Amino acid sequence: MGAISRAQLDAWLARLGGPGYQDDDDRDRAVAEMRAAGADAVFSLLVPLLDDHDPDVRGTACEAALLVDAGRGVPLVLPLLRDPDDVVRWCTCEALVGHGDHRATAPLVAVLQSDADPQVRGAAAMALGRFGGPAVIPALLAALADDHEVDILGHTPSHCAAMALDEILGTEETRIRMGNVNRLPDRPPDLDRLRRLAEERFREWSTRPV
Repeated sequence: MGAISRAQLDAWLARLGGPGYQDDDDRDRAVAEMRAAGADAVFSLLVPLLDDHDPDVRGTACEAALLVDAGRGVPLVLPLLRDPDDVVRWCTCEALVGHGDHRATAPLVAVLQSDADPQVRGAAAMALGRFGGPAVIPALLAALADDHEVDILGHTPSHCAAMALDEILGTEETRIRMGNVNRLPDRPPDLDRLRRLAEERFREWSTRPV
């Protein structure tokens, strides 16, 4: 496809809507149109927006890059995990939950261990649970044990780490999976069991023959 205008890109980005956007059909159409326009054309205008002065623009550009071509977008958005704006860092972690890969694992572990904002640390834990695999179990266990700072929504990185371990292990201590719907279990999570299973999984993984 040929070149696209900045105005066209801005129109597509406006239709992404950000986290919690309700018009999913229009959002999906915008992504499909960007992909049809060609990654080269879209990324030529999108990449500079990752350094825009406006944090909202940086966050939306991050999301768009991963939606249009995650394989190409992941290394481009990883620097945003160190963005000065905590909302941008959180948005980047959230976007990587659905579109990240192993290249994001080490940077997300660093976020989980050292970011100043508990909501960002929790989002990093959730992303690691999606694609980090057994290698990230020690970092998640450390957060589960020690990181109980409450974020603005009343969540803690410790609880997010428990959910991430559930994801890696395929257990249901923090939520019951029913297709695309999750519900809370009818009992408190057995965190001792979760820790034990996680330690066993990591030990099996780390001692396997190469």
